[in-house]
Amino acid sequence: MMRNTLLILFIIGIVTSCNSNSSEDDQKILTKQEQLFHLYTHDITPLFETYSELNIPDELHIDEEDHTVNAGAAFGYIEVSRGLVELDDPSIQIFVLAHELAHIATLTQAETFNLRGEIPAGIETNDYKKAEYLADLIAFYQISKNQTEIYDLLKQKFGYLEALLGNGDFTHPSGNRRVESLKTYLKGVNTTDAETAFANRFRTIWNMP
Repeated sequence: MMRNTLLILFIIGIVTSCNSNSSEDDQKILTKQEQLFHLYTHDITPLFETYSELNIPDELHIDEEDHTVNAGAAFGYIEVSRGLVELDDPSIQIFVLAHELAHIATLTQAETFNLRGEIPAGIETNDYKKAEYLADLIAFYQISKNQTEIYDLLKQKFGYLEALLGNGDFTHPSGNRRVESLKTYLKGVNTTDAETAFANRFRTIWNMP
């Protein structure tokens, strides 16, 4: 989890024009925080509209002391690092935030595949790591269905994602393993279709030993 030193981001009226005759040059120039919030509300939360009754957070809280690219889901809000806010790469921002919403959607998604209960822990792969693989997969799948340009960009940035996700720890698989998991899903897409490959990969991760 990220540190609890937070700056709550309140944004009302992301982009407004002064009047009906205003040109684009008169529009408000968005701050980095506003840009990220706009991205979150207009590009990321719509990815999860198909999950009925999912409680999607409508607030972003910023940890000003964390300058890494980081985020975490909590009750009622998403906590993001200053590093994520300042990152000049919307495709990575979308993936990181979609990953956090995917954590919230994981059990709902599992139920649609008749996988009920909590994520089972395997002997080799604990439930924490499985949750990360599943959130990566859901995020990647939803982006592929709804934002093909971002999806194509992310496929070109697997090397960057691998480095960004790091060496892993007790709760997180290494970046190498997480990217390999996504590549396995892509191989399935090439031999079947995206929906079937997603379902197969989801069940495989759920049942990892």
